[in-house]
Formats: sequence, structure tokens, C-alpha cells
Amino acid sequence: MSNENGLIYRISGPVVTAVGISPRMYEVVRVGDEGLMGEVIELHGDQSVIQVYEETSGISPGEPVIRTGQTLSCLLYTSPSPRDS
Repeated sequence: MSNENGLIYRISGPVVTAVGISPRMYEVVRVGDEGLMGEVIELHGDQSVIQVYEETSGISPGEPVIRTGQTLSCLLYTSPSPRDS
């Protein structure tokens, strides 16, 4: 079973590197104590590179990174539109 929780290792602007977590590519994760939304964009051994879609100035190395098990497209889909019929 893959790890559901990890820790922020490095922050560079909107890009965060996490360790101790085993997400899939393009999986949505929650970053930091604030639970910022991010998407896994690269996997390198035990490190996951995450594009965070919110301001990262309030987070620090050592804060949690939590898997959601979902992709961004799953989160954006809400209901069928009339055009889907």
C-alpha cells in the first residue's frame, strides 16, 4: 500500500518537493498545514514534485503533504451540462 502522507522537503515558488509520499502522476494533493491544492507533476524516486495552485508563502519544509487519490479533472467535474445529452 502506498503512503498517504508525506512532508514538504523543498519549496521554490509554486513548486514544492515532497518526500515520504507515494502519489500517482497528476494526482491532487493537499500541501502544508493550510491544505493548499497541488498536482503531482514529476516523480523522482522518493521525491514528488508538486505544482501548487495557491500562494505558497505561508508554508514551510516539514509541513504535511496528503494524498487525495483524485486527479484535477475529477475535482473539476461537477455535473453534466445540457450539451452532454
